[in-house]
Amino acid sequence: MSTLTCLENYIDKEKNHYSCFLIEPLEIGNGITIGNSLRRTLLSDLTGFSVIGVRINNLKHEFDTVPGLREDVLEVILNLKEIVFKTSFVFPLPEEKEKSFRKFKGFLLQKGPLILTAGMFQLPKNSIQILNPNQYIGTIVDTSEIYLEIDIEHGKGYRLAEENLIKQVEKKSGKNPTTLFVDGLFMPIKRVNYKIKLIHDTKGNIKESLIFEIWTNGSITPKRSLQEALKLLLNLYYPLFLTKDFFSISSVFARKYFAKKILKQKFDKTKKNKSNLLQRPNLVKRLKIIKGLKWVKLDKPLKSSKLLKLTKFFKLLNLRKIIKQRKRQQNKKNQTLFFKKIKKI
Repeated sequence: MSTLTCLENYIDKEKNHYSCFLIEPLEIGNGITIGNSLRRTLLSDLTGFSVIGVRINNLKHEFDTVPGLREDVLEVILNLKEIVFKTSFVFPLPEEKEKSFRKFKGFLLQKGPLILTAGMFQLPKNSIQILNPNQYIGTIVDTSEIYLEIDIEHGKGYRLAEENLIKQVEKKSGKNPTTLFVDGLFMPIKRVNYKIKLIHDTKGNIKESLIFEIWTNGSITPKRSLQEALKLLLNLYYPLFLTKDFFSISSVFARKYFAKKILKQKFDKTKKNKSNLLQRPNLVKRLKIIKGLKWVKLDKPLKSSKLLKLTKFFKLLNLRKIIKQRKRQQNKKNQTLFFKKIKKI
């Protein structure tokens, strides 16, 4: 039986979470299959939040300049991509509300001179929070104002800005600022590594041990991410066993293969429980036995499973011989007791 244990767990200076897990013992070859499947699901299938669009003042493209801002627009966009978001609600939501909680907007309106950070954004309450509020965005040199609006969306993997542009259709006007689309990095996992080592079990057989390392951005713990990856793999394999074809194939072989084993087990049980069954007068009384193995109507109705057990039992055993043997044993005991009493006299 293989076990999963956590060997090490810490948070570094950049607030990235790290954990090291050990899975052992495994059969030779199973370490690569488990490690590779878990690594791929962790890096591609786990979900998270990311910035997909930005609106800055009245800019129409990312190569324009913002008056009073030291950084270029491209630098600001790169800094916005480093913000880590986490949902603040834990309770399960209905399907209608769950869709609305997948998209959020954040606002920032500041006047310089000032250093802009991620903690200055105004986000909807009790829905989403920023884990790195000290993340640097830019600096306003003079007394000019800056307005920032970001679109936050829930997703998985990596999404290009072109895909975001196709999904979102805007009504362009001269007064309203246009949205600058950003590549969405939804993956909460930063890095995954695994190693395989050969070990010996208690019996001296050669087995494999899998050392699994996970680095996350802090929005999810490595333990929780591993649990989610295992759930995704189970949901992937489990529906394959619920198809009609699988049951039809398995049932044909199962009836032929397991029928012999079941009969042997029942036959062995009847041999062991001969004396116990004969000592139950209620079971024997319920069947009116006539001439050995023939039986007629029942005094009380029995279940089909009990009837099958009783009929198989009576077919296997010859009641006459067993009753005669018991009578002979009782007669011998009576004779020995009688002779002992005579000797005492």
